[in-house]
Parts: sequence; structure tokens; C-alpha cells
Amino acid sequence: MTDGGRGDRPAGDGAGSEGVPSRDLGPTEAASPTLRRDLGFVEVVVYGVGLILGAGIYAILGAAAGVAGEAVPLAFLLAAVVAAFTGLSYAELASRYPRGEGDYVYVREALGSKPLAEVVAALRVFVGVVSAAAVAIAFAGYLGGFAGVPTTAAALSLVAAASLVNYWGIDVSAKLNVVFTAAEVGGLAVVIWVGAGTWGTVDVFDAPAGVSGVVAATFLVFFAYLGFGSIVTVAEETTDPTRTVPRALLAAIAVTTVVYVAVAFSAVGLVDPAVLGATESPLSVVAAAGGGAAVGSLVGAIALTSTANTVLILLVSTSRLTYGVSKSEYRSFPTLFSRIHPRRRTPHLAVALVGGLTVPFVLLGDLVVVAGVANAALLVVFVAVNAALVKLRWDRPDEHGGFTAPATVGRVAVTGVLGVLTSAALLAVYLRSLL
Repeated sequence: MTDGGRGDRPAGDGAGSEGVPSRDLGPTEAASPTLRRDLGFVEVVVYGVGLILGAGIYAILGAAAGVAGEAVPLAFLLAAVVAAFTGLSYAELASRYPRGEGDYVYVREALGSKPLAEVVAALRVFVGVVSAAAVAIAFAGYLGGFAGVPTTAAALSLVAAASLVNYWGIDVSAKLNVVFTAAEVGGLAVVIWVGAGTWGTVDVFDAPAGVSGVVAATFLVFFAYLGFGSIVTVAEETTDPTRTVPRALLAAIAVTTVVYVAVAFSAVGLVDPAVLGATESPLSVVAAAGGGAAVGSLVGAIALTSTANTVLILLVSTSRLTYGVSKSEYRSFPTLFSRIHPRRRTPHLAVALVGGLTVPFVLLGDLVVVAGVANAALLVVFVAVNAALVKLRWDRPDEHGGFTAPATVGRVAVTGVLGVLTSAALLAVYLRSLL
């Protein structure tokens, strides 16, 4: 384990009264346990791919296809554009402030508002637990295809098991993530392979509900990308985080976008979009249509590992955010949640809190509703994060971290502005749908 480095310094030294103040650690605090730095570039990319993949493609694809028809690949591409703009903002901000508390530090440092940063942190925790609940519900839906296990009981059992692994240690979580992510990608590769021959028959401009349907589907499939912003929460468990985290984040978005679009083409090429919209296990149906019942069962089994993996890493990332914002240097969340278990070296109380908060949303039982709520809250966070980069570039144009987002005009971060506008536009689509 390697301690120290830039990632162990309080973010925003010398930032002023609203920034994070510099300070000297007392003897007790200096001797307290620290998080282990076990993650390199490959591990963080795999962590990010595993976080992004999961329920978005294994469950939400069906609902999106039901809305957008054969144009669902376009919905994934549009969602990727929104994710890319915001991902560039995250990448630059993570290189400047390589802290596990991520969004909280970015907003507090750049916008100079502790209350706003606390709202963003609370929304981030909310998104994490709601998303974990949504994926646990998806897991239970796929499990129902194999065994007569009650949906709620299955979902709650998964949350409990993932919380236990989260408590046990980041090294165990990372190793399990590598295995599960390999299975996820394998399952999606099967779907791509059995459906590749049908891609030429797909008319991506055949949208039953027109442009509005494609946009509505874009909001739905954005759930497939929600994990990328959480990659920054393992900064304090990553070696050389100012370089590793930004590059791993962008690599994870690129890899998953290619996979998503290919899977979407195979799905609507093999199965009528209306049929996909009516099933709780869309990729199993697609695999069975292209490769037979045995292949469908195989993909269904892989879907179980995929959704289980996503729940695990959502709980890991959300507990690390809770831990970070609870530190005594911030005093935004109760400081007891910043305690680290002396033997396991994990934020055990934050782990318990996040696992407990996930339970009520599991009990709602509706994947689309829960995913929609998570998307809306996350888009509010993304607006704030993109605005933070725009403000930071305007106020401190000469400062640079390990990564700088492209397309700057004068002191204006163009990608940051586009991130604000596209995130706000998707949020408006959701709010309009509620009226």
C-alpha cells in the first residue's frame, strides 16, 4: 500500500473562506487509518465499465425500444453525447481535485458555496442508493426467470450481500468486479454475435413516436451511463489519481458506448421493438431469438452477474462519497461516517448507512419509475458539475491539472457549457413527461 501523494491532501488548499481550508493534522488524526491505494489504470477502467454496464443495457433496453422502435441505437448515441460532455468536465475536475468526495469538492471549490456543495453531495448519495435499488430490482426480475424467488426478497438479499463485500474491502470488491465485468461483456458479446447479421435490416430512422420518442428513449437509456460520474469516488484508493482517474473515466465511456450501440442494433434486428418493450428480460429474449433457448438462458444467467456487479459497485462508490463528505475538514455530513474500520480499512459506518438507505427504494418495486427518479436527480448534479468547470475556467484560466478538456474559447470551456445545456435539456424532457 502506498499512502501520501496529492490525493491525500485536503482539496483546495488556500482556496479562501468558502474553499476547503489547509490545515495541519493533529497527532491522532495523522495516525488514523487511511484508505488503501490498490487501483491502477486497468482496474479503474474495468471498475468504470462495470459501473456503467448493468441494468441500463440488461433491463432498460426493452423499455427504450418500446418507445423509440428501431431508432433505439440513436437514443444510445444521443445519451453518449450528453455523457461525453459531462465526462470531460468530470475528467478535468478529477485531475485538479483527486478526492473521493468528487462532485462535492468540485462545486464547493469552483462555485464557492458550501450549502450548494452539500445539496449536490446529498443528491449524489440519493442517486447512488436509488440506482442500486433499481438494479437490484432488475436482478430480481432476471432471477425470476430461473427460480420462483419473491422479487423483493431477492433484491433485498442482493443488497445485503453486496454491502457485506463492500465492508470486507476494496481489493475484494475490485477483484469481484473484474470477474463480473468479464461475464457482463461476454454476455453482451454473445448478443452482438447472434444479431450482427441483422444490422443491415435495421432502419434507425423508423421511430413510431417520431423525434419525441427518440428523445424520451434517450432519457431512459441515460440510466445506462449514470455510473461514469461515480468513477471519481475511488480517487483516494487509486495510484496517481490525477492522471489515472480522468483517462480511465473517458476510456470507460468510449468502451461502453461502442458496446451499447452494437447491442441495440442486434436487439431490434432480431426482435420486434414492441416485444422487447413488454418483457422484463429483454436480452434473454434477444439471445434466444438469435441462438436458441440455451443461449437465451446463458445470457439470462450472465444478466444476474451483471446486475449483481452493478449493485456492488454502486454501493462502493456511494459509500466512498459519504465517507469523503463526512470528513472533519468539511463537516457537511456527520463525522462518524468518516470512520475507517481499523482492520478492514473500509468506511464501515458509511457502508452500513448506504446499504440501509437502499432498502426503501427496493420496496417500490418498479424499475422504470425508480430509474427515472435516479436519472432526474443525477442530471441536476451534472448541471452543477458542468457549471463548476465553466466557472473554474473563467476565474482561474491559467490553472491546469493532469487533464484539460478540449475546445476552449477565450476563458469559456465550450464542452462545459454544452454539458450544462444537454443535461438541462434531458431533465426538461423528464419533467415535461410528468405533466
